[in-house]
Amino acid sequence: MSLTLNELKQRFKNIKLIVSDIDGTLLTNDNEISPQIKNIVEKLQGKDIYFSLASQRVHSSIYPIAKELGIKIPYISLNGSLIQDNEGKVILNKSVIDKKYVVKAIKLAEKYYIKIALCYNDVIVYTEDNSVVKDFMSRLGTTYTEVKSYDDYLDNVLEIIMSGNDRKIMKHIHSKMLLPFGFYLKVKYNRSHSFQGVYNLEVIRKGINKKTGLSILAKYLKLKKEEVMVFGDWYNDRHLFRYGGTNIALQNAVEELKDIADYVTDKSNEEDGIGEFLKMFYETIK
Repeated sequence: MSLTLNELKQRFKNIKLIVSDIDGTLLTNDNEISPQIKNIVEKLQGKDIYFSLASQRVHSSIYPIAKELGIKIPYISLNGSLIQDNEGKVILNKSVIDKKYVVKAIKLAEKYYIKIALCYNDVIVYTEDNSVVKDFMSRLGTTYTEVKSYDDYLDNVLEIIMSGNDRKIMKHIHSKMLLPFGFYLKVKYNRSHSFQGVYNLEVIRKGINKKTGLSILAKYLKLKKEEVMVFGDWYNDRHLFRYGGTNIALQNAVEELKDIADYVTDKSNEEDGIGEFLKMFYETIK
């Protein structure tokens, strides 16, 4: 049930950690952070209110954003697979996929002529035969590197991404990865929003998502749920909202997220929705 503005402001005095999704939420569509957000995040951190990030991006593509905002604490990348600070001194979670599952995925991709790429904390690698996969992926700010073979890249994989244009084959591979590996892997099937006729599989360790990542981060900071506020706009931000803190959806968020939000901003990411909200937050607690 949505909160009134007054009810929301009553919660503000408890907030000690603010976590934001990045693309479509913190950033504009031109991949920029507003001066207002930078200014208020600095002021909040001066009041010992932490600010962090949670994204599907790989860690290295979040690094410059965290640096620009002066974030010192760990942040959540690859939807919770890695939780690490900018300096690499604090690693709260690193959910590596076992090598045998990586090998299995590569063999299935080769057998059914499906494109595959492997994600690490700092890069996504692909071979020449799989070069098209990077064009089907909406991973802004990510470094892609072509390698001769996956043979030397089977360890420390945090996510496997597979793409194809045959729905039946992709569904078949989905079932092959779930059985008998479903106790260990989370295999997500989806149709591309950007490319018609393209279907994707995203494979990570089971039990990993933005909620688990936020739980680990809050525990590290010794904070309770009522001391956490989050921002989101997309379906994968449902996990952030399920953590149980105060949940803020941007005006441009999908309806499913708005329906479960505690509050929906008046403005979108293009209109500095977070900046305007943080301004209200800061003026309320000041």
